[in-house]
This record gives sequence, structure tokens and C-alpha cells, in this order.
Amino acid sequence: MSRKERAERAAGKDEVFGAAVEDAAVRDPGEGRSAGTAEGDAAAPEAAAAGLGEGGAAEAAHEGVDYRVQYEQAQDRWLRTKAEFENYRRRMLRELAESRTQTTLATVREFLTVYDHFRMALDHASRSAEAQGLIEGLEMIYAEFGRVLDALGVSPIETLGKPFDPQLHEAIAQEHSDEVAEGHVSRQWKSGFVLGDHLVRPAGVVVSLGPASEPTAAPPQAQ
Repeated sequence: MSRKERAERAAGKDEVFGAAVEDAAVRDPGEGRSAGTAEGDAAAPEAAAAGLGEGGAAEAAHEGVDYRVQYEQAQDRWLRTKAEFENYRRRMLRELAESRTQTTLATVREFLTVYDHFRMALDHASRSAEAQGLIEGLEMIYAEFGRVLDALGVSPIETLGKPFDPQLHEAIAQEHSDEVAEGHVSRQWKSGFVLGDHLVRPAGVVVSLGPASEPTAAPPQAQ
């Protein structure tokens, strides 16, 4: 073999070796990317599984809560609170009304003695023919007292000719009467008053015993 032929053969081997190296270089990057993609694909399901696990736990926690029961409990508490407040409001209104009534009772009782004195003065003056001016003045004052009592809601208790009522009347004395039936009021000594259903003071009255019985005739003595 000549020197020239040997040189050409060596050049051919170099070209084949260079082509093999280039081909390997071209194949390596693709293989690296394929490996990276495979690793990423393997990690993705794990991350997705982790995310699904957290969401599933939260959803399971929400599913364990009964919102209807919570609503019913809150509704029950609200109704109870409303009922308690309504009872409190009504109780306060009753207490306020009772307080006003007791205040009126105490005020009226302080005036009743003066009322009685005017009534007695008017009765005595009416028996005198020379006291007409005094009678008229006392009658005006007496009428004004009646107006004030009426404005306060105070009413006099009816007594004359009425059956004796221990709830409204106070028996001062008893007497025989031909005009008034037994057990009924024949006279009034002191006026009584009521304030609605409350007794301000009972009326002082005289109760009739009925007609006086006639003495029976003595039986004839035997001879």
C-alpha cells in the first residue's frame, strides 16, 4: 500500500469518528429533557394528591356541621329572649300602675278628714235659717271636693237602704227601723270611697234591726 492510500484511509476514519461524536451530542440533550420530564410527571401526581387531600379534609370538616341544627338553636334562643323581655315589660307596666294607684290612695286618704269636717259643718248649718250664705259657701266647697275626688277616680260607696256588706261597710251601731229592712243600712255616719277595685276606706254605717217587736200580752191568770 502506498503512502497516499494510507493517508486517505486515516482521513476517512477521522470523519467517521467526528460524525459519531456529533450524533451523540445531538442525542444527549433530548435524553436529558426526557428524563426531566419524566421526573416532573412523576412528581405532579404526588402534588395533586397532596392538594386533593387537604381539600378533602376541609370538605369533610364542613360536611360534619349541621347548619339546620345551629339555625334552630339560634331561633330558639331568640324566641326565649323575646319572651323574657315581653314578660319583663308587662311586669314593669303592672308595677308602675300599682305604684300610681298606691300614690293616689295615700293622697286621697289625707283629704278625707277635711271632707268629713265640711260635711258635718254643712249638716249643722242647714238646720239654721240664718246661715243661708254660709250654707251656700260650704256647698260650693263640698262640690269642689267631689269634683277633685272624681278627677282622681275616687267614687263614694252607696250605703243608705243597701244590704250591709262587710267588705265595704263598717258597722258602727244597730237600731230598729220601721222603714229599713233588717240587715240593711239605715244611716251613714262616715262616707266610704273606692278607687277602682281598691277600697280607700269603708263607710261607717248604722245597720237596721227591722221594726221593733211589740210586747206580747200577758196570759190570763187562772182563778
